[in-house]
Amino acid sequence: MAVGRNGLKRLSAIVAVVALVAGCGAQRDPATETRTNPSTPAPPDLVRIVYPGTESDPGNVEIFADGNRRYRITAVSGPNAGYYQVWDGRVMLIYTPGEGYQRDDHPGDDMRGVAFFVKPETDEFEKTCPKGRRLGAKTLYGRNAVRYACDARPMNEQTGEEAAPAREISLDEQTGLILVDGPYVPIEVTFGPAIKADTFSTDIPSGAEPTEGPSDGGGPTEVPPDEGETTTPAGLGAFRLPAVGGGFVSDTSYRGKPLVLVVGSPSSLRVALARVLPMTGGGVKPVVVGVLIAVPPSDWKGSLLNPADEKKYVDSVARTAGPFTVPVGIDVKGAAVGSIVAGLPELIPPEGSTETESAVALVGSDGLVAHVLPPEDPSEAELRTWLAALS
Repeated sequence: MAVGRNGLKRLSAIVAVVALVAGCGAQRDPATETRTNPSTPAPPDLVRIVYPGTESDPGNVEIFADGNRRYRITAVSGPNAGYYQVWDGRVMLIYTPGEGYQRDDHPGDDMRGVAFFVKPETDEFEKTCPKGRRLGAKTLYGRNAVRYACDARPMNEQTGEEAAPAREISLDEQTGLILVDGPYVPIEVTFGPAIKADTFSTDIPSGAEPTEGPSDGGGPTEVPPDEGETTTPAGLGAFRLPAVGGGFVSDTSYRGKPLVLVVGSPSSLRVALARVLPMTGGGVKPVVVGVLIAVPPSDWKGSLLNPADEKKYVDSVARTAGPFTVPVGIDVKGAAVGSIVAGLPELIPPEGSTETESAVALVGSDGLVAHVLPPEDPSEAELRTWLAALS
């Protein structure tokens, strides 16, 4: 089975295997959908899974699955880092760094949901584990799991379902989550993880343009560049921001050097910097620069259309934020962040909010963006490896 045609094929072999063994066609029932928020318990089949890369296709892959209703698959490291695919039960969204967003409102059958959860004695289980025989139980990730031996599965020419070898799988006894599939074993499994409001969103971020593609069920396609035009990875955009402590922070000061750009609200920025600075010699190697997204509170009396009012507001933000050990530019309402690094516009806080998440963009000396990530997501060892690669 091919999930997402141009989509999952771009991810690591792990994702291809997840799609291959899990089966597809699972649909969401909006009437029974549960949304996770601080006052609503997470559904028992909301899970976060991280798979390691392979020798031929390095890089970890993170999956958020809300049962078989919807999912988000992201390449968090390796050559495809930043790529993600979201299925919300009706619509497919694919983001490819350097190429942009592809949204398909009418995906074909081979674009539809992946079944990460299967139950014994169901058609889905038979597709995943032909003639499955129970082998016994064991404990995996602190959960009771059941092992099954599966016969080989031939390719189905009619449905396009891929062949699968004879192998052993392990299912979470409570939910049916496929915990182990042959040699493919997750490095992390979290039941009831905290998720963001847009984890399963298929909306294209504000300010981003979709890549053209058919909407007739044929799936998204890449648009070839015009004659003489070349497609390149996302690069660091131009910026010139008033700096905390006076003066300006400008991209021209950092061209040709490896750069770590840390973005966030006053509070989240400090948290992200506290993690990154010890790994960079205090922000020296690679150079670390902060971008503080400042949003006027609802009771602010000035107008950002008035340069004098805007300057007063920026000065007040600088005084309130206090000193930083690295250069920090002030971006009012996140107006510049979207043009600095592609993928950061989602950090712009919603209307009426003064807080936002933080993110870290790692930029090589060639000006190309290597990674854009929430700072808490990669392991410390992984982040150190990425930073060292920029030096």
